[in-house]
Amino acid sequence: MKVVIIGAGNVGYISAEALSKVHEVLIVERDQGKVDNAKSLNVSVLHEDGSNPNILKSAIEKINADIIMSAVPDDSINIFICLMSKRIKPSITTVACLRDPDYIIKTSSEGVEGIDILISPELITAEMIVNLATLENVVEYDNIRSMNLALATFKVERHHDIVGRIVMNTRMPENCNIVCIYRGNGVVLECETAEIHAEDRICVLGSADAIHAFNRMIGIDREAKEFMILGASAVGIEVARSLLKVDRKVFVKIIEKDEALCRNAIKELNGPLIVNGDFNDPLILKSENIQRTDVVISVSSMDERNLLACMAALKFGSKKIVSRYSTREYEEIFKHTGIESIIGYHRVIFNEVTKSLVYDENAILARDHEGEFFFSVTLNDTSTLTNSRPGDLRLPEGVRIAAIHRDGRTIYPRMDTVFLSGDKVLLFTHMANPVGVTKFLGQRIPLGY
Repeated sequence: MKVVIIGAGNVGYISAEALSKVHEVLIVERDQGKVDNAKSLNVSVLHEDGSNPNILKSAIEKINADIIMSAVPDDSINIFICLMSKRIKPSITTVACLRDPDYIIKTSSEGVEGIDILISPELITAEMIVNLATLENVVEYDNIRSMNLALATFKVERHHDIVGRIVMNTRMPENCNIVCIYRGNGVVLECETAEIHAEDRICVLGSADAIHAFNRMIGIDREAKEFMILGASAVGIEVARSLLKVDRKVFVKIIEKDEALCRNAIKELNGPLIVNGDFNDPLILKSENIQRTDVVISVSSMDERNLLACMAALKFGSKKIVSRYSTREYEEIFKHTGIESIIGYHRVIFNEVTKSLVYDENAILARDHEGEFFFSVTLNDTSTLTNSRPGDLRLPEGVRIAAIHRDGRTIYPRMDTVFLSGDKVLLFTHMANPVGVTKFLGQRIPLGY
């Protein structure tokens, strides 16, 4: 397909990077610096203002676009561009990237013409943060929305009861499955016979309820009830709003230096304590009892401020720290400090764009770990897996079958489960050879993998 992307900022650039692997992409950007940056991608670039209807019409007609994505910083302009694109070419698929939850509107699938797909990295980031904050033992969290599944990585502490148990002898909650175990620098894929060690990271796939049940099974030292949010950004506001709705009594505090953002937080929220102060000042953090807070959440729009705040929280002995970061260059820096629960804006965008516009029939998810992906294949009568059982298969190295989606329900395969034609099989791969995986499955796998 042919795609026009309006805007080459963080969202537009990452979207173009993902889409250009399988689609022809034209970027329209008015800022020369962003134009020069976008030229490093395998895309065409037009140095113009994409919000100008004449320029928009020219760009759509230039490549006879099938899809237009508007990813400029102004949400109202993104909506305008999508509406105008429908007037220019009614059959075009429109995608709006929105930052402010107030701008979220119904899409064409909900009976409103104009916008077909909405992508809100801020809302997705906020949802992930809330899950990380309220699941005490979880250090990573993702969603596979097309299958209505959650994916969580649990940290095993030395005092947890499951230490020393064999996975197959562990009484697991229903509706979930252990996908892999991260141990040191390695990954254990043959999980059933593995013994659980202290400091393991257990990756679990399952329903949201099952993930919460697994969290309780491991053991909760102290239920998270006190949350400190650093930054009253759109993400911070949404996180606070969601935390106030959880099924437990909580105390939420927001620290923000900008007075205007503080006033907005007071207007938007009913319940949290709003503190006007610089959260990069250790004295402010100490005076607000950061050391007694169950979870510290840093959601400033500036990576440097988030990093400094997280390092201060580590120094004060905060039990759990969750942070976002915007630019991929900061990923290794955050990890180097020892902060495990970090959410990369670029990964959120990449996954949403890929799932919505590249392989919407395949639940593809790129993990934070290098070379790790989830994707699904739909079996037919000639598929290699059809009528076979997991116990009879010799899977390629680095491949694990995580789940089966059949007739609207999820099945977690055992050794004697039979694969049927029509099944959507979810696979997890870790540093696997794509050629070998394709050959084994006997069908094309997502190129994003």
